[in-house]
Amino acid sequence: MKKLILLTLLAAPLAVAGAFQPQNIPIEAQWYLHGDLTGLRKTNAGGFILNQIRQDEADKIADIKALFGFDLLEDLTDATLFGTGKADEIAITLSGSFNRARFEKVIAQADAYKLTTHGAASIHQWEDKGNTQHAGFHGDNTVIISQQKELLKLALDVLARRKPGIKANLTLPSQNPVVIAYANIRKIEIPLDEGSRLVRKADSILMTLGENQNRLVADMIVTTDSSRMAKRMMHVLEGLVSLGELADETIQMLDIQHNGQTSGKTMTMTMSLPAANALALISKLK
Repeated sequence: MKKLILLTLLAAPLAVAGAFQPQNIPIEAQWYLHGDLTGLRKTNAGGFILNQIRQDEADKIADIKALFGFDLLEDLTDATLFGTGKADEIAITLSGSFNRARFEKVIAQADAYKLTTHGAASIHQWEDKGNTQHAGFHGDNTVIISQQKELLKLALDVLARRKPGIKANLTLPSQNPVVIAYANIRKIEIPLDEGSRLVRKADSILMTLGENQNRLVADMIVTTDSSRMAKRMMHVLEGLVSLGELADETIQMLDIQHNGQTSGKTMTMTMSLPAANALALISKLK
C-alpha cells in the first residue's frame, strides 16, 4: 500500500462520538471540537446528516472499512480534535471498535514507516502525500493521530494521567449536547481578514449544539475584554439574525428564536430553530 487514507478520517468532523471527557484533552489545547455520535444518531438532524455522509462518501467509507476493518460512521465511539493554536499543531483522538492489530499492520505498510516508543506506547510514523504523520494507541480502542510527534506524546501522557488535562468539572452552557466546541481566541492563529473580524473581538468562545423538543439548539458563552464589548457582541449577533431575515425570505421562514444576555465581560446566547426547517435548508444547500 502506497498511500494511507488518513485525510478521509480528518475530513469527517461530524463522524465523532462519545461522552465528553474534558480531562482527556491537554490543558495546553487552545481549541477543541468534540461530538457524541451516539447522541447525534438519536437526533433528527444528526441522523439525517450521517445518512447524507454515508450516501455522499459511500466509496471512501467502504475503502476505510475494507482497509482497516471498521465502519467510520458506526464503529467509532469517541473522537476529539484539538490544537495548540498554531495552524499545523493539531491532533485527533478516535476510540471505537477497532481491530488494533489490523490497524497497525496497515500503517506499517505505509511509505517511510518507522516505529518508536514513548513509555509503554508504540508510536508509528509514516509519510502520507508528502506529510509526516504519527499515530499511537492508548489501550486497544483509542488511537491518536497527529503530524506533530510531540503533540501525540502529550496526548498519550494525558490519557495515561501522567500529565494534566482540562478540569473534569468544566461547566457547559447546555446539558447533554452532541457537539462541543471551544476556542481561546487570543491564543489561536486566525487570518486577519474581514470574515474573522467579529470573532477576534472575543477572548474565548464555548459553544454546544444539541436537539431539544424537535428544535436544533445552539448555546454559546463568549468572554470579552469588557462589559461594553460583551453587550456589543450580543447586539451584533442578534442584529445578524434580524438582518438575515430581512434580506432573505428563506431565513425568515426558518423560525429562528434567540435569547441573549450579558453579565460583566461574559455574553451568553441561545439560538434554536425547528429541526425540520434545518433539514430542509440542508437539503437545499446540498
